[in-house]
Amino acid sequence: MPAIDPAWYLSAKEIQRLESEKPVIQAESIANSHIKEIHAYIWVKAPPQYIFNTITDYEQLPEFMPHLDAIKILQHDAVGAKVNYYLGLPFGVKKRYRLQLTYAQDPVLEMAWQSIPWQGLEEDETIKDSKGYWRLNPIEHQQQTLIVYYTKTDPGHVPFGLGWIVKYLTEETVVDLLTVVKDRAEQAWQNTPSQ
Repeated sequence: MPAIDPAWYLSAKEIQRLESEKPVIQAESIANSHIKEIHAYIWVKAPPQYIFNTITDYEQLPEFMPHLDAIKILQHDAVGAKVNYYLGLPFGVKKRYRLQLTYAQDPVLEMAWQSIPWQGLEEDETIKDSKGYWRLNPIEHQQQTLIVYYTKTDPGHVPFGLGWIVKYLTEETVVDLLTVVKDRAEQAWQNTPSQ
């Protein structure tokens, strides 16, 4: 069993779920707000670099990232990226936001993000704040990876009747996201000629 980030407790049931290669989601709502904090884990049968390549291949993200209609890369280099995201949610709800992404390699591969201002957007067009990271912990002699995923999202003003957006942007989307990233990384690893 891979080592778990000691800052977060996993129950026996959650560990069993992780071992069965399903995502584990720990969600917490911040009192008197729409802010959601998510810690999530998934075990991937591929080296960390394959997951990193999947989540930083920005041009391909709209092909598989849940609810991502389009993306615009404003800047991208070896240390990070600045990217505009365009979301399409149910019932015609559209959201746009801009992230500054930063890469790290020590002690493990990591991609962290923080939302940054996008001038000209109305409050209901965007997300007030989002920050988080993908931490890619190698296991089994670097041939497998434990993903530790964290995000804290403040959707900002949520009109009456649209409270479902908060959960949709957090728990449900994270489950879909981790599952598809796992599948794509494992497929890329399996298709490597040396495998």
